[in-house]
Amino acid sequence: TAAGITDRLWSLEDVLATMVERLSIQFPPRDGVGHNCIFRSGAEIAAEQSTAVEWVSRPWLARGSITELSGKIKLAGKTTFALHLARGVLGGTPFLGEPTSQTGVLYLTEQPPVSFRVAMERAGLLGRDDFVVLEWGQTLGLSWERVGKMCLDEATRRGIGLLIVDTLPQFAGLVGDAENNAGDALIAMRPLQEAAAQGLAVLVLRHERKSGGDVGDSGRGSSAFGGAVDTVLCLRRPEGNTRETIRLILGISRFSEVPSKLLVELVDSEYKTLGTPSQVAAEEARKSILGAASYSEDEALTVEELIRGAQVRRSTAQRIIKELSKTGQLCQIGTGKKGNPFRYFVPEIHSAQTPPLGGN
Repeated sequence: TAAGITDRLWSLEDVLATMVERLSIQFPPRDGVGHNCIFRSGAEIAAEQSTAVEWVSRPWLARGSITELSGKIKLAGKTTFALHLARGVLGGTPFLGEPTSQTGVLYLTEQPPVSFRVAMERAGLLGRDDFVVLEWGQTLGLSWERVGKMCLDEATRRGIGLLIVDTLPQFAGLVGDAENNAGDALIAMRPLQEAAAQGLAVLVLRHERKSGGDVGDSGRGSSAFGGAVDTVLCLRRPEGNTRETIRLILGISRFSEVPSKLLVELVDSEYKTLGTPSQVAAEEARKSILGAASYSEDEALTVEELIRGAQVRRSTAQRIIKELSKTGQLCQIGTGKKGNPFRYFVPEIHSAQTPPLGGN
């Protein structure tokens, strides 16, 4: 009957209304209708939140923040660095000499299983229950927004505190010029911002642009990526004739603890801190000068002779020689006058401790 049909239509409308109401609770309208924003004063924020940063890996990753790491494709070693950082976090052991907070790790990888397994094995991550991997191939047909929601749910279910995305453009489906578009970049960052808002530490890996550039805009594509994160890191091979295992980390951050420049080295499957470039250069100069110096007073060398033997810049050599003389690692003889210049040699007390670089 007509009345029966009307009743049925009203019943369908009721069902649809209920669905819309539930969806509006889960996904509030963009214009804010029906959603109450919470406004808080500075005093209220101070009373509610601790001023201490909850580091997952100091000073690189903090809960509730996003860190971007960029580097040249297959040259910088971004994945290797991220996996070794993850191992430190999983064990709650120091990474680069700084403390970590033990938590599980969810790692999104663009690599195929065969090569990523090798990378995991090198980092000592195979066989761990607290290291969870999502391969890009498993996300085909799903939107990045949906994948981000699934990752947040999985991290919550497992009690995971660190999310690593390697690489973001691959998972966000940024193809063609999309990576250069600020709007697309901000949309790609949104699921990660939601994860950070839920208290996760997020590490995003991206490829460095061919031209390199300053750390703030070194990542390929739009600068909107860097603007949406709290810390920007760039991993590079240092200039000059250095060991292949050494990397230079450049950083800018909203956190003052992040160093602007730091040299690190992968030694025996563990990253070691070497210091700032100036500190490393000074240490290398010190070793070169001591290696060029004689251990005999009779064969003491002048500054000019030390410079030629050590192959160190004059300004650096003069400063280092002065410092070594003050600490007693070099002995100075001569008056410093014409015909009797200052000459230097390694005293016997230090000769056994500081052999020359050439082994002689």
